[in-house]
Amino acid sequence: MEKTTSARTRLIEATFNLIEQQGYHGTGLNQIIKESGAPKGSLYYYFPDGKEQLVSEAIELYGQALAERIRGVLKNADNPAEIIKLIFTNFAKKLDASGCTKSGSFATIVLETSNTSERLRKACNRMYDSCSASYTEMFMTHGFSEKRATQIATLITTSMEGAIILCRAKQSSEPLIQIAEELKSYINHAKSEMSN
Repeated sequence: MEKTTSARTRLIEATFNLIEQQGYHGTGLNQIIKESGAPKGSLYYYFPDGKEQLVSEAIELYGQALAERIRGVLKNADNPAEIIKLIFTNFAKKLDASGCTKSGSFATIVLETSNTSERLRKACNRMYDSCSASYTEMFMTHGFSEKRATQIATLITTSMEGAIILCRAKQSSEPLIQIAEELKSYINHAKSEMSN
């Protein structure tokens, strides 16, 4: 039983790593099997609907892990502006460490599949909603109204994905660093407006 669970996990991990680097359409099942080291028969055993199901489950798993990490960082945040800057800076470090190939972004999947796969579109949407909800909760605990907290959370989520796309195009983490500074200023300004 342990081996089969391990094969399933390896397939999901290989899928996310490959798709993050080369996109949905650029990643084939044979490459996923080879990269994972899992037996060929295990792919359709665990994912009878094939690639779409495998990618959907990879999005769900990695999306949940990302949202949990964000919640963990935000849980006891004293300063919302500083913690958001820290999150963006950490993403920039991860991007630099991978030579601008790995960032934890789901943008490539969304851009390639949202018009052709409802299953993948919904999986990505749930992931984005979960991350945004984490930010919304934090801002509400710092006195922002639900509406304002949701608006800022959406700004953060879209800024992150947009900055990662620019980083990949420029082969530099600089857009993430720039956005981190801008968001810090924006959040501090929004906080001061709230107290006036």
